[in-house]
Amino acid sequence: MCKPPTMKESKETVPGLMKFWGGVYNFLPKIYFPGTDLAIGMTLVSSMFFALMRTIYEYLYTEVLFDGANPKTLYMASCNTSMTHSLLLVPSLWQVLRNQPYKPAASIVGTPKFYQDAVHALLQFCTGYMVYDFVFLLKNNGWAVHPDDVAFIGHHFVTIMYMTQTRVLKAGHISAMTLMWSGEFTNPMQNSHCISRFAIQLAQSGSFWHMAHPYIELIYATFYSFFRSVVGPLQIVHITYDLLTKEGRKNIPLYIAIPWIIMINGIIIGSIPWTKEAIDMVKDGLHVTYHETYDYGERYEL
Repeated sequence: MCKPPTMKESKETVPGLMKFWGGVYNFLPKIYFPGTDLAIGMTLVSSMFFALMRTIYEYLYTEVLFDGANPKTLYMASCNTSMTHSLLLVPSLWQVLRNQPYKPAASIVGTPKFYQDAVHALLQFCTGYMVYDFVFLLKNNGWAVHPDDVAFIGHHFVTIMYMTQTRVLKAGHISAMTLMWSGEFTNPMQNSHCISRFAIQLAQSGSFWHMAHPYIELIYATFYSFFRSVVGPLQIVHITYDLLTKEGRKNIPLYIAIPWIIMINGIIIGSIPWTKEAIDMVKDGLHVTYHETYDYGERYEL
């Protein structure tokens, strides 16, 4: 870990990405959740940003790369928006996490202001993405919850609750950001795979998509299986331990820590089917699981 800068150090010592996010956070209007001092301005702006990006990607996939809007091209646009979220978030989280000692249940009180600003900005940025994604899930399904989306909506709900509670408690943000980092690290690879597996069904045979898809699937499967079967469980063990220590209980009351522990274990357990599938993909090498004639069911029929 690098030595954390102090409050008295000059602005030139503030890491670049942290300076950027802190600047955005301080530039935006201070809007608070009604009846509280919980800032939500960046959450709202972030959700609008992702809605704009989604609109751009929908045009790209429905008008430029492929012919017309359909369940597959709209899903690909959704995946590209998710990738944008991760690509912006992961390097920023890495810089923030390296700025202070790694203590999952640590309090944010007493840390440099630039650090606090960056933390609040990234937590709200991620929350804004979750809000956007929930709205568009409903929108694309006729403002109803599709059975296949229940798990994703549940994930978004517990993630928003976790991030928001760390902001209210002014502690535990490191545990949330650590899990965000490992979870989002594989997201670009996973969503690239989601895009390429539909693209090979829409593009003409012999296209770039057909050439790249086997490699995209193998790269995704390799990273996803490792992060979900090794990195994630190790993180959860350490976070659980830290929350239950004397200092952890001081910062995070047990009646909040226990639900957190249940939630983070539930997420990793819930990913077991995808982890098993990814391990099988690695074993199969370049022999793809999601091939050109794969049947995705009625929801994705053209």
